[in-house]
Amino acid sequence: MSFIQKVIGAGLRWHVRRKARGMNLARAMVDLRTSFDEVVMPRIEQVADTPGNREAVNHWLGIERWSLSRVRVALGEPFVEGGYQPFRQPEGTSWEDLKEEFGRARQETLELAEVFERRGVDEEFTVRHNDLGPLTVLEWFVYIDDHSRREVIRLR
Repeated sequence: MSFIQKVIGAGLRWHVRRKARGMNLARAMVDLRTSFDEVVMPRIEQVADTPGNREAVNHWLGIERWSLSRVRVALGEPFVEGGYQPFRQPEGTSWEDLKEEFGRARQETLELAEVFERRGVDEEFTVRHNDLGPLTVLEWFVYIDDHSRREVIRLR
């Protein structure tokens, strides 16, 4: 990891921790649903099908799916090293398919958060993020929401 990545990771980790402070899974689910319905998807629907927009949505999709694989460690699934690239759609995936897959990924995120809440999974259980270091389960859900919300400005 480069020095710049370490600095960005440290700043982003602080940002995610600050946003998660005083929050619980129920609130994180509201934020995830609200940002998807009121911020991210409306913006995706406003922009044209361009290579840059397809790249942005595929990036968010990959990060969301990768993040879910990390959060599932708290349910006993194995921790798998590596980045988010294997969780992206293949190059050349259509704009419509990317939008649909991103919607499915967000629905899966919400369902997983509900499972955690229903089972009373320890929100303080930590799982390592490649750049941000250890994040609690709650911080992972905040990170997922914050990632696409923060990067929506990439869409042109």
